[in-house]
Amino acid sequence: MAPRKRVQPGTAEAAQAPDDNVKKRRVVTRLNPKKRQRVSDADEAQSSQHGALPAPKPKKARWGRVAGRLAGLMELPMDILFEIFGHLMPLDVLRLARTTKQFRRVLMHRSSLSVWIAARKNVPDLPNCPPYLSEPQFANLVFDTHCHECLSPNIRSVDWRIGRRICSKCAKDCMVDDYSVFSGESVFKAVPSKYGKRGRPSYYFKDLQEFQQTRASFLDLEERDKFVKDRQALVFDMEKHGALLDSWAANQAKDRSEQLDDLRRERKEAIIEKLTELGWGPEIEQIPYRDDLSHQRLVKQPTRLTPRIWANIQTEMISYMEQMKSQRLERERKALVISRKKIAVSILRAYKISHLPLTDVMPEPMDFCAIPQVLEILELPTEAEVTESMFAPVVEKMDELIAEWRNRILSSLVQKVKDSLYSKPKGNYLSEATHDALVDSVSSLSSTDRKGKGKAVEPPVPDDSEIIQNLSLATTVFNCKCCNSRLGIMFDVYDEDDSEDDFLDPWGFGLGLRRHRARTNPLFFPKVLGHRCLTKQRGFNWDNPGGDPTRQLDYPMGSRTRWTCQPLQVDEKADKIVASVVTACGLDPTTTTTLQMDQLNPQLACLACLQWSDDEWDQVDASIFSWRAAVAHNNRVHAGKTNVKWKLIDEELADEVVNVDDGHALISALVLQGLVGDNINVGPPEELIWLCAHCLDLPQEKDCMELTKMNHSIQYPQENQDYYKDYEAPQGRKLQGTPQLKITLTMDRPDDVPGPGLSEDDYYDDYLF
Repeated sequence: MAPRKRVQPGTAEAAQAPDDNVKKRRVVTRLNPKKRQRVSDADEAQSSQHGALPAPKPKKARWGRVAGRLAGLMELPMDILFEIFGHLMPLDVLRLARTTKQFRRVLMHRSSLSVWIAARKNVPDLPNCPPYLSEPQFANLVFDTHCHECLSPNIRSVDWRIGRRICSKCAKDCMVDDYSVFSGESVFKAVPSKYGKRGRPSYYFKDLQEFQQTRASFLDLEERDKFVKDRQALVFDMEKHGALLDSWAANQAKDRSEQLDDLRRERKEAIIEKLTELGWGPEIEQIPYRDDLSHQRLVKQPTRLTPRIWANIQTEMISYMEQMKSQRLERERKALVISRKKIAVSILRAYKISHLPLTDVMPEPMDFCAIPQVLEILELPTEAEVTESMFAPVVEKMDELIAEWRNRILSSLVQKVKDSLYSKPKGNYLSEATHDALVDSVSSLSSTDRKGKGKAVEPPVPDDSEIIQNLSLATTVFNCKCCNSRLGIMFDVYDEDDSEDDFLDPWGFGLGLRRHRARTNPLFFPKVLGHRCLTKQRGFNWDNPGGDPTRQLDYPMGSRTRWTCQPLQVDEKADKIVASVVTACGLDPTTTTTLQMDQLNPQLACLACLQWSDDEWDQVDASIFSWRAAVAHNNRVHAGKTNVKWKLIDEELADEVVNVDDGHALISALVLQGLVGDNINVGPPEELIWLCAHCLDLPQEKDCMELTKMNHSIQYPQENQDYYKDYEAPQGRKLQGTPQLKITLTMDRPDDVPGPGLSEDDYYDDYLF
C-alpha cells in the first residue's frame, strides 16, 4: 500500500482536499446515523470549510508508578524511624520487615535491635527473648500464626519446649517418639522434646538429625562430651523458658476470654435495654436459666451492639421473645395441671386405703389421671379454679371407672398373648386338650377343603374368651424382661431363646464357661397385672417434669409410667415345668388354676438334687420347695431342663421337714463386718410382702420391705391402716433369704450311684469286672 501523500498548504491539491474530506465524512455519517459527532471533528470540519487545518494535539505522557503517601518515609532520619517503630507491636514490626527490601534491610540489621526490644516491651508480661533465639525469631514464634513447616495459617498451638509452631498434619511426619528414635546411644536431655503419646518424649526430626550428625563429626571423645553437655544446657534453658512462655500464653488466653465475656455481657445488657424499651422487660425477667438470653445466637456474639446491628437483628430478637412468651405460658399451664393432679392423686389414695387389703389390681396415679372423666377436669381452662369438690362425680363412679380400666389392661394382656401366638405359631401356649382340639379341627378342615389338599395348615389363634379362660391356669406362666435384665434397666434386650452365654467364648471354640441364663421368679395371672415393672421403670427419666406427682418416684431411682405389658412375655418352657409340678401333685395341668395351687400349697422334693447317705443304702436327703419356689428353682439351678422329677410331700412326711438354713447367721456376720450393706434381707421371705400405707402413690413410695424398716415413728402400726400386703406378693420379688428345707427319704438307690463306704473308683471297678 502506497504511503499517504502529505498535502502542502497553498497548492491545488490542498484546495481540493476539503471537498474530499467532506465526502468521506458523509459516507461515514450514512453508515452510522446514530453515532454522535465529536466536537473535535465538528471543529475540524468548520475549520476546513474556512480553509485552515487543525493544529496537531500533543501526545499524552505515559503514566508511571504513583508514589504512596509514605513513599518518603525512608528518607527520614534513622533515629526518627526507630522512634516511630518502637511504638509498634512485635507482629507489626515483623510484617513491616516483610513489606519491602528497604524495610527488611533496615529492620533485620543488628543496629535495629532496640526497635525489636521496644516493641516486645509493649506486650504486657511477655518474658524476655531467650538466648537461643533472635528477636525476630522470637516475635515470629510468639505472634505469627503460620506453621513453620508448611506455612499453613491460623495455627494456634505452639510447642514452647521445642521452640516451633507445627500444625497437626505436619506433626505426624516431623515428630518422632522416643521409643522409635534410634537404636544407638540415648539422646535424653540433649535434644529438645515435648510430651507425646502416653507421656513419652517426642522429638523434632530435624533437631535429632542435626544433633546426631554434629555429634558424629567429633572424633575426639572429650570434644564430643563437651558438645553433649552444651546441648544439654541448651535444652535446660529451652525447657525453663518454655515453661515461662507456656504460663504467659495461658494467662493471655484467660485475659482474652475475660475480654470476650465482657463484650458479650455488654452486648447482652444493650439488647436487654433495647427490648425493655419495646415492652419486653417483664417477659425477660421470667425467662429460666436454660433459655437465658446469654445462650441466644445473636446475643452471645463478642461484638458491641451498634444501631446498624440492632436494626438487623431486631426482628429476630422480637420473634425469639414471642417464643419465650409462648414457652412461659406452656410452663404455667403445666404447673397448673400438676397442682390439679395432686388433688386427683389424693382422691385415688383415699379410695385405695379404703379398700385395703387389695384384692385386685389398682391403677397407678398416671393411669388414674388418664381416665377421660378425670382428664376432662384436669384440662379445664386456665381461668377455672379446680377444687376437690369438682371430682365428686368421679368419686361416685370410681368403682365403674376402675372396672373399665381393668378391662382395658386385660384386653392389652390378651392381645400380648395373641401376638406371641402369631409370632410363634408352633408354641404350645394353651393346654394340651385345647391344643389337641384345635389340631383336630384343623385336620377336619383340611380334609374337606380340596383346594388346600397337601398344604400345611397352621392351627388358628384362639379367640379372646378362650385366652382369658386359659390365663387362670397354673400352666400359664409369664416372665419379665426387666427383671431378667443384667443391668436392671427397663426394656432391655432379652434373649427369648435359652441360648447359652457366649461372653467368655465369643468365637464358639468351647473354651469359655458355658451356662444358661438365670430367670426370675415366674409370674402368674391375675397377680401378674400388678407386677412392679409394668408401672415403674428403673433409671433416670430426663423427660419427667419436676414436681409431677403422677410420675415422680424418689426411691429407687426411676419414675412411674402408664400400665404397659410390654416387659412381659409368655414363658413356654416354664409352662412345661409347671405341668410336671402339677402332675406330681396328682392334678390335671389342663384344668388346675393358679388359685387352686395356692390353696393346696404343696411341698415338693426335687429328685434332681438328691444327696445319698454315706451310711445307709436307701436313705437320701432332698431339698423341699413350695410349688412356686419349685418352678423358680428349676429355672435357676436346672436351666434348660423341663423333665425334672418331683415328689409330693404328704402330711405324714411334712413333720420330718427340717430347716437347715445357716445363711441367716452368715449374712448377719457379713453385715457386722461391713462386707455387705445393711439393707440386705436376712429374714424369711414372707416378711418382704409389706408396703407402707402412708407412702402409697407418693414420690417417697418404696419397694416391699420388712415391718421393722418402716420409719414413720409409729409405735404400734396397724395392718391395712399403716401398712398393707402387696397385691403381687409373693411372686415377682427377688428374695435373698429363702430358707433351705431338707427331708430324709427312703428310696431305692440307683445303680449308677456308689453305695456306702465305696468310692467312685472302687464302685466302677466292681461294676465293670
